[in-house]
Amino acid sequence: MGKGDFIKNPDRRIKLLILMQVLWAGMLLVLAIWWGTLLLQKSDEIANLQTQLGISTLEVQNKLDRTERMIIGESSTFVLLILITNAVLIFFFLRDSKRSRSLQAFFASLTHEFRTPLTSIKLQAEALKDIEDNPKHTPFLNRLIEDVERLEGQVQKTLELARVEGGGGLQKESIALKNYLQTRIIPFYSTAQNKLKLNIEMGDEFVLADPSAVTIIFRNLMDNAIKYSISLPAKLSIRSGILNGELQVDIIHENSSPHADSKLLGKLFYRGSHSQGAGVGLYLIKTLMNKMSGDAKFQSIGDGQKGEFIAELRFKLDGEAKHVD
Repeated sequence: MGKGDFIKNPDRRIKLLILMQVLWAGMLLVLAIWWGTLLLQKSDEIANLQTQLGISTLEVQNKLDRTERMIIGESSTFVLLILITNAVLIFFFLRDSKRSRSLQAFFASLTHEFRTPLTSIKLQAEALKDIEDNPKHTPFLNRLIEDVERLEGQVQKTLELARVEGGGGLQKESIALKNYLQTRIIPFYSTAQNKLKLNIEMGDEFVLADPSAVTIIFRNLMDNAIKYSISLPAKLSIRSGILNGELQVDIIHENSSPHADSKLLGKLFYRGSHSQGAGVGLYLIKTLMNKMSGDAKFQSIGDGQKGEFIAELRFKLDGEAKHVD
């Protein structure tokens, strides 16, 4: 389990918090006992000095008793308040964590339920398109199919986000990335040649990645290229090279509309000035890359009229793989 999985795992976070609170309370208790013991010793020394100066033993003993009661009482009160505060913090954290997980489960379940009716609507629209004789209706049916596909993609992204935010893991395996793009992802855009123009300059390196995550990442970037292109077809270049023992893949959208702050790209719910989405796409890409022990960086360049969007992905290489099947 990587660092990102540790941070995002709710159960491990709760255990870590409780452990830290116990250690903190234990440390305070030890310090309180040590301080109290030290103060009591100093009080005894002061009492002895007062006796040597000629002050009556009874008066010195009374002052010493009051000082000891004050030290013990204040120390006990301080430790008790700290323990109560820690207990209250743990209580509210556990309650909020439980509520958060319940909301995530509900959200994931609701999103999952959307998938079946959306698939049904898409199939019915495609059937209508095949049997429809009136060419005037074709553009409307095409638009309906495109909208359903876009909504399906949004539901898939939301469902995946809920899963990974809830601590779900990925199954990494050896993937020939270029071959995977050409056989599993690009064919999906075969009917969108007038909307997307691809230029691929990649080697045959294998990476360790989750196939489902790779599909979501690249489809998200390609869909965004079509959505945020100044003019169609969207011009997308995919280039790769080995850097510091990792495979760096640059996805460059050459005719992108510059509408975003590069420093905020990849933040959850951040939407640029012309965004049409919910602000989870790039955040999901970054999260999935981190879970695959990689990284993702984004940059938007432009002068207000035309621009360029660059996504830099870094994958872990599979050093044992030697060829593409």
